[in-house]
Amino acid sequence: MGKNKQVLLMGLLVAGLLGISKAQNRYWIKFANKTGTPHSIANPSTFLSNKAITRRTNAGISVNSSDLPVNPTYVAQIENVPNVTVLYASKWLNGVVASITNTAALNTINSFGFVSSSNKVNRIKKQEKDLRLTPLPENPVNRTSAVGFNYGSSLTQAQQLNLPCLHAAGFKGQGMTIAVLDNGFSNANLNPVFDSLRLQAGILGTYDFVNMESNVYNDGAHGAMVFSTLAGNSPGNLIGTAPYAKYWLFTTEDDNAETISEEYNWVRGAEFADSVGADILTTSLGYFTFDGGLNNHVTADLTGRIAPMSIASNMAARKGMVVVNAAGNSGGGMTTIGVPADADSIIAVGAIDSNGNRAGFSSVGPTADGRIKPDLAAMGQGAIVCLNNGGFASANGTSFSCPILAGAIACFWQKNQSLNSFMVVNALKANASQTNNPDNLLGWGVPNMCSAVGLPEYDKIKKVNFRLLPNPTNGKVQIELIQAFDTETQVQVFNPLGSLIQTAVIKAGQISVPLDLEFERNGLYFVNASNPQLHYTLKLIKN
Repeated sequence: MGKNKQVLLMGLLVAGLLGISKAQNRYWIKFANKTGTPHSIANPSTFLSNKAITRRTNAGISVNSSDLPVNPTYVAQIENVPNVTVLYASKWLNGVVASITNTAALNTINSFGFVSSSNKVNRIKKQEKDLRLTPLPENPVNRTSAVGFNYGSSLTQAQQLNLPCLHAAGFKGQGMTIAVLDNGFSNANLNPVFDSLRLQAGILGTYDFVNMESNVYNDGAHGAMVFSTLAGNSPGNLIGTAPYAKYWLFTTEDDNAETISEEYNWVRGAEFADSVGADILTTSLGYFTFDGGLNNHVTADLTGRIAPMSIASNMAARKGMVVVNAAGNSGGGMTTIGVPADADSIIAVGAIDSNGNRAGFSSVGPTADGRIKPDLAAMGQGAIVCLNNGGFASANGTSFSCPILAGAIACFWQKNQSLNSFMVVNALKANASQTNNPDNLLGWGVPNMCSAVGLPEYDKIKKVNFRLLPNPTNGKVQIELIQAFDTETQVQVFNPLGSLIQTAVIKAGQISVPLDLEFERNGLYFVNASNPQLHYTLKLIKN
């Protein structure tokens, strides 16, 4: 992406948000349509960066109406209502979050024909949560991997993923863009652990969606520690899993409140990350209940299709990004995951300790509709992080297993650029520690970043790939092989519960066959293509 385009997109974001004060009464206003938008699917360069467009093209994903910005006329009409301030818009969910100070203004908005619904998403003051840490000695530890880097105490969290071999081969995240969405990144602009990142201009941009400002460095100890597991570079203390990647830093979590407003903050951040071409979204946040009980989720909601953040997480994945989210720290033996870990197209990350055993606090599945969660796991008990004062500590939480894995995925994807996002996820699950017996404690387990490259299935992805066009689909989809075979190719379509719902055959000498899912419900499906030379499964999304 060119520098001017990047600046333009950030400028448009800031211009739309500057001068807006915090509001005590926020509402989500959903629009009925996008009729009249000045943008066109045929000309996506007006609302997507070149990198975002290329990502879609490489993954066979079409630009669709969800990519279009909301109708600015609708926004202007709401903005013109007295006692109303529009805070920001969501194109994926098609609506705005607005500050509304009286009932008359809300009634006026609800009378507009283009408004389909409105829901309160208040901000309520509360105390910041405590975070338990164990400070490490100040003297660096010489723990050099067999392939060179002095990871210090962070060696274990890298070795568990078999990541050092990728680092040694030169794959440290170069060319990959990661968006980190958290509660802020306190002192990350000064902390020495990020010195090398700053020297290589590794932070592409920042925005605080809570306070409507560009500064994300004035609060957020949690986000700063999360960021250190990705981008930190302090030999003998901590080497992040993707120290040479590029980063966007977004504040979406409000430490002074726990309301559904934070989910909408995240949605806006994810949309912006998509528009500027992020490859990976990593988020160590999760939601279930809120202050005052307003908009609480319940276990039955955990289908990935109800909570705003879960819907948007799936949307982000369907735009070709790998979306990584902490599974949660509620432990227990019943479903304890939250939102958006329930989303079907993302990687929800559980936590293990230094011995590879599941951490007792790591949240468990399944989802309300019976899908396995979490998806994968990484070290989250005793993870090494950098504090915002430059010291180092051992910390617990899926908050840390999530970014540790996200950075490793960036290095894996950097090496295997021919894969799209769904292929990346499939390749890692196919060579994880529990690939043959996934469960609701650690999902498919801990992925092996280097061994995954040698999988027979992986080689076939490169040599004999098949595609699903379009993906996502509204119902009609074409199964297309890259080359014809001299034998039949069997095609099977499974729903998320593993039930076979449809079959088809690509005849010998042919390369494609149509499928019709028009009467199937929206959501995630798995399409398997197999013959004596090919056996692989891809995800298909029906909107």
